[in-house]
Amino acid sequence: MNPVLTVLRKTIVQAFYRQNAGLLLVVLFIAGSFMRSTEHIALATYAIHSPGMLLGYIGLWAVYTVHATRFMVGVFRANEFLLLLRLQPATNRLAALWVSQVSLLVPIMAYAGFVLSLSLQAHTITATVMIIASLFVLTTAPLAWVEHTLRHPNPDRRLSALRLTIQNRFTTPYNLFFIRHLLHRQPVLLLLTKGGTCLLLMGLCWLYPTDAYDIRLLALGALLTGAFHGAVVYQLYQFDLTQLPLLRNLPVPLGYRFAQYAFVLALLILPELFILLRNSPANVPLAAIFSVWVFAHSLLLGLFPVLFMHHRPPDRFMPVVFWAVIGFFFLIMYRLPIWGLALACYAAAAGLFIRYYYNAAWSSGAGS
Repeated sequence: MNPVLTVLRKTIVQAFYRQNAGLLLVVLFIAGSFMRSTEHIALATYAIHSPGMLLGYIGLWAVYTVHATRFMVGVFRANEFLLLLRLQPATNRLAALWVSQVSLLVPIMAYAGFVLSLSLQAHTITATVMIIASLFVLTTAPLAWVEHTLRHPNPDRRLSALRLTIQNRFTTPYNLFFIRHLLHRQPVLLLLTKGGTCLLLMGLCWLYPTDAYDIRLLALGALLTGAFHGAVVYQLYQFDLTQLPLLRNLPVPLGYRFAQYAFVLALLILPELFILLRNSPANVPLAAIFSVWVFAHSLLLGLFPVLFMHHRPPDRFMPVVFWAVIGFFFLIMYRLPIWGLALACYAAAAGLFIRYYYNAAWSSGAGS
């Protein structure tokens, strides 16, 4: 089984962590910078005594598991030689797939182990059983999906009659092409991103009235919103260069192109604006709330043309996002005005876009 494990480790496990390294790094930075160890322990202690909150934890672990398993299934479908794994004896094949699945789930298993240790110390039997059962399900249930992929590598992709009717009756505007692409090809990524940022902003808005903080607290929330959308911005870059390359040859002014991308990114983070307006603290002016959302939008628009300078695979782009977060963190803490930071991002984005837009090229052999 060792040769099989080596192949799966190099083609699936290592590729998964390379692609998601930046996002995991940002999450670790957020967890380590904004919460002390005592707060992590207090939050986990509350979870083991509250089945509802613990189910929320398990739900997040399940979403991550779907994302990881979906990546594994995609690798199997993209590399036909891996389908030869079905020729292995069932015991060896399932054991190798289980080890690979566990390797993909190391981040959530590490945190689940931390929560489980607190549960064992507190002798909370219900929480202990829930955690152990959830880990068992998350490491074994996805194997049925992988096995089905190995046995049916080319699923029937014919559209249903209802979907054909809808597509024939309604056309998708150009500004919604990318959002439709995300909903169809990257639904888990979109769910993780939007769910994480909306919950983050909602929590910060609820925290605001209980502490004597200024607008910098919400500005940090906008900064993290931009960081969490780094993977989505990369998907926009890939979609533009691989699916719509013909558009670059059309006689469209650069200013109009820039405005179109700005509009698409604004649509993407529109839910965050609703969250801010719905949960805005009473003592914060509406203009300040709107400036926080504009700052988040400017960050997304600023990251996008950075990719045009030269092609970067995801594992080399996310460190750029990480260092941008570090830089803006200090600028915010030094009380630079949020509107000023947003205008600076817009100006930098426009300059990079004008300078490098026509130089952008997708390189499929660069580890992307």
